[in-house]
Amino acid sequence: MSAALTLDRISVALGGRDVVRDVTLALGAARFVALLGPNGAGKTTLLKAMAGLLPARGIVRIGNQPLAALSRKQRAQRMGYLPQGHQVHWPLSTCDVVALGRFPHGLADPAAMRGADATAVNTAMMRTDTTRFADQAVTTLSGGERARVMLARVLAGQPEILLVDEPTASLDPRYQITVMQDLRSEARRGALVVAVTHDIALASRLADEIMLMHEGLLVARGAPADVLTDEHLAKVYGITALRQTIDGEEIVTPWGLA
Repeated sequence: MSAALTLDRISVALGGRDVVRDVTLALGAARFVALLGPNGAGKTTLLKAMAGLLPARGIVRIGNQPLAALSRKQRAQRMGYLPQGHQVHWPLSTCDVVALGRFPHGLADPAAMRGADATAVNTAMMRTDTTRFADQAVTTLSGGERARVMLARVLAGQPEILLVDEPTASLDPRYQITVMQDLRSEARRGALVVAVTHDIALASRLADEIMLMHEGLLVARGAPADVLTDEHLAKVYGITALRQTIDGEEIVTPWGLA
């Protein structure tokens, strides 16, 4: 089976210096990948390069097709990107916000939504438990509720690749767990999900794979137990970790300074 997303020697320069350097990898479908690293490591920059939102040296491919060869519409149909933050400035209904995810597939007016568009929107809202907010203005929702609505908007587009930047930032623990579980569920349905996160504990528990960045380089990649070693955590973060196994799941929790 071919990789869902391939990066070939990707480097990104910002402000005259390379903030992502020579990243080469292939990521398969049906995987939940957590992209970890300290502030300034290049995580968000790499994610944006994957999405084609920043100019980069090297080649990004979706399947066997170079990303640069796809139109914006084709990219949006195959790849979903959810940036940091959950700000919405217009008092649209939750259902209309989620329906925005169908625009790449030709939906111009949420009021006229039917058929495959309606099914995709309803499914996305069911999967994120946002159906009960359908008629409520999204500006009246809590931060955690808005986070799930914005995730539903991306899922409504039915992308084969989902790129998410710090989806749990500023959320309370309940919503942090909920959103990360939603992302893992989407991977179980066949999508490649790549999520930038600072939550080492949830990533160690829920991700299939960890990519660890430091100073613009991809320094480790693999199963959580193989990447979140004492050596890597000390070198990249300068921390020690508490390791526990609960219900068969190994959890790595930041504990102290190395």
